[in-house]
Amino acid sequence: MRFYSLFFIPAMLCGAALLTGCSDDPDTKEPTSSAATIAEVPESNAVKFFNAILIENNLEKAKKLAVPSLARVLDSYSTGKAAGRTLFNMRFDKLEITVEDTNKNVREFYTDKAEVMLIFTGEYDGGKRVDMRMVKLVNQKGKWLISEIKTDPFARTGV
Repeated sequence: MRFYSLFFIPAMLCGAALLTGCSDDPDTKEPTSSAATIAEVPESNAVKFFNAILIENNLEKAKKLAVPSLARVLDSYSTGKAAGRTLFNMRFDKLEITVEDTNKNVREFYTDKAEVMLIFTGEYDGGKRVDMRMVKLVNQKGKWLISEIKTDPFARTGV
């Protein structure tokens, strides 16, 4: 009896899952987000945002990845390079953007906020520059948008 119930219950659950996934109605929409997609989007949107500003010099693309208040601030700049130089105090001739994930916390799949640490490694006027920014993102209507950019926590001023 015990063996039968241990085998029968998982088989029932699998069968129920298979039945709910099938539909003859073409208007039925399947869920579009998966765990892998949700986990990757905040990091990639943070990189795309800075890539649009600092590398592609494309403010319109960056504004689509930002909350409305940050998009309005970006409207006051004529180019992405000007926004990067003035708003973020970042200048690069060559640039590589990476996501710092050595101390990454496991993010819950049902949260609407995320924090991503980005590392900017590049050159400016022949010298090497390394900069870090903490990017805060919010999930609005299924899309991860940049809401805040914190300065480099390890930067030294007045030295």
